[in-house]
Amino acid sequence: MRIINRRPLVWFAVSWLAGASCAASLTGMGIVFAGLAVTAVLAALAIGKAATWRLAVMCLLAYGLASGERLWADARNVTAFTGLAESADPLQTSPASVSGTIVSPVEVDGDIAQFRAKLSSARVGSEAGARRLSETVLVRVRLKEQPQQEIAAAWQRGEQVQIAGELQQPAAQSNIGGFDYRRYLRSQGIHWLLQVQGTGAVHAAPGPAWTAAALLGRIDNARAWLGSRVDKLYPADQAGYMKGLVLGIREDLDPDQYGQFARLGLTHILAISGLHVAVFVYAFGGLLRLLRFTRCNLA
Repeated sequence: MRIINRRPLVWFAVSWLAGASCAASLTGMGIVFAGLAVTAVLAALAIGKAATWRLAVMCLLAYGLASGERLWADARNVTAFTGLAESADPLQTSPASVSGTIVSPVEVDGDIAQFRAKLSSARVGSEAGARRLSETVLVRVRLKEQPQQEIAAAWQRGEQVQIAGELQQPAAQSNIGGFDYRRYLRSQGIHWLLQVQGTGAVHAAPGPAWTAAALLGRIDNARAWLGSRVDKLYPADQAGYMKGLVLGIREDLDPDQYGQFARLGLTHILAISGLHVAVFVYAFGGLLRLLRFTRCNLA
């Protein structure tokens, strides 16, 4: 009967996820009615002594905080190009010259290089001057020739870039039940694509050394170095698999091997690589023990 009390963190997490999910999928009174239902369930558990009142209140608080945080985040998830968003056709592009920082690893796939950039200024269309803003866009560079692949691969997270391209809204859902690419990017705070023709339209230079993006760039370099060591330690037909399993580098994984993982239902092994769950749980549990926090503290 009191199994809930023995796992307070689990039920707190479940309540938090329920609140975030309801706020993401419901609107208006739907969120209120879901909250009332959660309140009723928690009250019933407390009255039936399946959970303590303290735990019930903590779970209800988690639901409310998660719902509020998600609503607050959605309200702030707006584009700085408001006038452009209100008037532009989804298939129409607007010429733009922007400045910002690369905030993601640069992915080079065939004749396309892709990365995310956090813009600090932009001049769109015939505007007289650049507007100051804070906007994350997905940059896609069309590579015109083979040597441009090496140029794009040398760009690093944390570098300052000046880019001339065309802003375009992501494609929306075209079929009922189909993938909504625009909604997918919006959930990550991205409202615009910046289409660029050739590496000549991208001017990259070293940025500040102690920003979050620059530090993550150093981690990218360390990861690439470890990947090169794996290449030396394992044969060619095994190195891609080991890099995917240990370092989470899946670009070199053989498609046939990935297909075998998919047929066996084991692609999740590669999906969580790079942050071993057991190591994370051990470190987190050790931190809680140092703080003298037991699993029954919330009961």
